[in-house]
Amino acid sequence: MINVVVSGLGRVAWRYHLPEIRNDDRFRLLAVSDPVEERRQEALAEYPGIHAYADFNEMLAAEPTAQLAVIASPTPFHEEQSVAALQRGIAVFLEKPMCASYASAQAVATAVASTGGKLMLYQPHRNRSEFVVFNEQVRPKLGTITHSRRILARFNRRNDWQSRSALGGGMLNNYGAHYIDQFLAAFGPGPVKVKGALLQRTVGIGDAEDLVNVLLESPSGVTGNVEINLGSAEPEDSWKVCGTLGSAFFNELTRTWEIKYVEPGTLPDLAMQPTLAAQDRAYSVETQIPWKQELITLDTIQPISYYSHVYDYVALGKAPFVPLSESMELMRILNTCRTLAAKE
Repeated sequence: MINVVVSGLGRVAWRYHLPEIRNDDRFRLLAVSDPVEERRQEALAEYPGIHAYADFNEMLAAEPTAQLAVIASPTPFHEEQSVAALQRGIAVFLEKPMCASYASAQAVATAVASTGGKLMLYQPHRNRSEFVVFNEQVRPKLGTITHSRRILARFNRRNDWQSRSALGGGMLNNYGAHYIDQFLAAFGPGPVKVKGALLQRTVGIGDAEDLVNVLLESPSGVTGNVEINLGSAEPEDSWKVCGTLGSAFFNELTRTWEIKYVEPGTLPDLAMQPTLAAQDRAYSVETQIPWKQELITLDTIQPISYYSHVYDYVALGKAPFVPLSESMELMRILNTCRTLAAKE
C-alpha cells in the first residue's frame, strides 16, 4: 500500500484524485494541504482519519511515511512543490501542465535526475476510451496516418485563475496540454514541429487566450491541427484522423467512432491523365471506390484506471505510463507555440 499526500483541494483533486485514492485499496490517504481553511475542514469531514495542513512543506515534514505526493495545486506551485517532494525521496504524480514555463519544467527534470526520484504527469487523454479504441481498433484500418484534427469548441467565459496569464493560465496550457499530448502519444514520440500557432483572447474575462489554433507535424510526417475555442455558441468536441485507406471521426457528444475505409489492395488502379484536357471535364473520375463503414460505440468501454498506471510505476517499478521525456517534449511544444504566436 502506497502512502499518499495530496496538494490542493480544488476541482481536480476533489472530483478525481481524492475519490480515486479512497476507492483503490492499494493507496492510503495520509494528508492533504490547502491554504483555504474551509476546504481543509471539508476534507477532514469527508475523509476521516487524515490530517490537513495549510502549507505543503509543513505537510511533508509532518508526514515522514509519505511515499507519493499528488500535486493538484495551481500551475505556479508545481515546480516548487515537485522539487520539495523529490528532495525528500517522495515520488510525484503531477497535474498537467507540468509547469508554468519550460524553464520551470527543466528545473523539475533536473531534480528528478539529481535525486533519482520518480515523477509522472496526469495526462488523462492518453487513457480515455476513445484513445484506447483508436489505437486498438480504428488506426489499423486507416493505412498510413496522414492528418489529425482535434477540435473543442464551446461558449465559456472563464473568470477563474486559469484565465490569467501571470498564473500560467490560458487554453494552451489548459486544454491544449491535453490534446497536444494526445497527438504526441499517438503520432510521436518527438520532436514535433510546430508549423504555426494562433493564440487570442476573445470572450474571456481574464487576459489569457481562450482561442487556440496550432498546426503540428510529427517526425513521421503526420500533420495535426489542434483547435480550442471558448467563444463558440455552437459546441463541438471531435477528433478526425485521416489515412491513406480512409478516415475516422470521433464525436464526444455521441461517444462514437465513425470509420470509412477501404481494404488494402482494393482501390481501383488510377493512371495519370497525359494531357491538359481533363477527362469528361470532371474534377474526379473515381466513382467506384469500395468503401466500408463501421460505427464503434464507446459507452461500454472502460479503460484501466489511471491510478493503476501510477501504482505500476511507483510500487512495481514498471516504466511510467507517461515518460518524463515526453512531458518535457510537450512543455517544449507549448513554449514554441507561445514564441511563434508572439511573433505574429
